[in-house]
Amino acid sequence: MKIFPFQAIYPEFKLVASTDSFIKSVKNQFEKYRTNGFFKRSSREAFYIHEIEKEGKIYRGLIAAVDIEEYISEKILIHEKTIASKEQITMELILDRNAIIKPILVAFDNVKSIDQLFESAVKTEKPLYQTQFEASEVKHLFYRLSDSRMIEKITKAFSKIPEAYIADGHHRRQTVINLLKAGQIGDANSKRQTLLTALFPFSDLEIHDFNRIADVFDICSPTHFIIRLTKFFKIKSLKKPSVPKNKFEIIAYFNGEWISLKWKKSILNKHKSNPVLLDAELLDTYVFQDILGIIDISQTTRVKYVEGVKKQSDVINQINADFKKVAFFIYPVQKEELKKVAKNNLSLPPKSTWFEPRLKNGLIASEF
Repeated sequence: MKIFPFQAIYPEFKLVASTDSFIKSVKNQFEKYRTNGFFKRSSREAFYIHEIEKEGKIYRGLIAAVDIEEYISEKILIHEKTIASKEQITMELILDRNAIIKPILVAFDNVKSIDQLFESAVKTEKPLYQTQFEASEVKHLFYRLSDSRMIEKITKAFSKIPEAYIADGHHRRQTVINLLKAGQIGDANSKRQTLLTALFPFSDLEIHDFNRIADVFDICSPTHFIIRLTKFFKIKSLKKPSVPKNKFEIIAYFNGEWISLKWKKSILNKHKSNPVLLDAELLDTYVFQDILGIIDISQTTRVKYVEGVKKQSDVINQINADFKKVAFFIYPVQKEELKKVAKNNLSLPPKSTWFEPRLKNGLIASEF
């Protein structure tokens, strides 16, 4: 992988009264903040270690400028199709800012030498800047690595990584590629066309479930719904709240009842030739499409998505407040499944993965 140090833009935190409020507004106010001196531009090129402390855990990644050809040639693989309307919104924001204010999040398989470089850097360098979010108590620290020997070591270590995977930022990736090709950003004569990227080893990322809340009982009764489900699932009533313990089990909650839904072998056998078979994909096909008549899951308003880090009690409260809704809790996509999807040029269903920790707008940026 071809990476470069870059001149970063980062907040002047002495001017920021509330990190939570500042970061919440920076997406639409970046140009105003930059004009008014809330951002500082580094005087020299560097790499940055981004360290995130959350609930006693420490996650580390590298912020770098990645050669855009790594994305175009898909050495950095994708697992999600982009939506034109969202690309348009992203394009307008990038053109207004002439900058990327949140790195693309990219995962790679652990490399011992890179882990050691990260460890050495945080032991020998003091944080250039840091901030903590009040609501979540998550702390973000950034270490600037501008020493030429360290830059050379990191560049060489990452050059040996054969492939990596986008975890978050598919629309930003595609939009920047389109804008560069159209000559709307960057310098067409420059030998270096790059995209701001956060490179985290898989060990420092967690893939959580992404659950669904669907409007069901506006078109059929609970009894009829259960009858329809028996065509596809082995159904078992549960005595208390639960989450799936294994793949191919979905937990549903409605009308104060919990049920376990395990796919019948006859259903799984229909898809045994699939390189990857995901519960979300089966749910879209057999429940949302066949039972509920939702043809295009990406366009419907009848299905809402809830990231798995949200409290289950919050989901229960939503269902209890609206008798028409059913909650579906899905087993998380595994790392090897994501990699296989990307390598086979396939796409995950919409909202299949929720990665932690989360990157934030405005903590580090790069101008074109």
